Amino acid sequence: MKALGKSAQYLQTLNVPEFKTNLEDSGLEYGNLLNCDNKQLEEYLLVYGGFKAYLEGQVSDAVTKSNAIEAAFNEGYATAIYRIADERESEGKKKLTREEIRGAVMDRYDQLKELRREVIEQEAIQSRLQGLLNAYKAAYDAVSRVVTLRTYGEFKSNG
Repeated sequence: MKALGKSAQYLQTLNVPEFKTNLEDSGLEYGNLLNCDNKQLEEYLLVYGGFKAYLEGQVSDAVTKSNAIEAAFNEGYATAIYRIADERESEGKKKLTREEIRGAVMDRYDQLKELRREVIEQEAIQSRLQGLLNAYKAAYDAVSRVVTLRTYGEFKSNG
């Protein structure tokens, strides 16, 4: 739940508005797309296209960060497993199950616990960014189709 809260906070820092079908400041209303004049369609393309491009970069950054944190966790986790297994073997203790060793690692190494928390948070950010990007992309594509239909209609009537 903390990861979801942090991902929402992160999205707010980007200054990308939550996707709405009514862009209050511009007077544009997504549900009225077919009745928009060409100037309004241009505004839609600028708004949705701009946020779409910006979010694509943010998603890329989030994926990169997530992969880096995951790699750091995996390296540390593998080393910790080795150390615990080696200690137990040298002390003549029985081998732990996979779940037991994971618990032992997380109990002993606070840094790994923190890295795992960061992985979860970053994955939540990435998922929310991707969802917002998908909404802006779909809106941009819809406006683009309206422009295409109008252009085709004008071409056909003039052709």
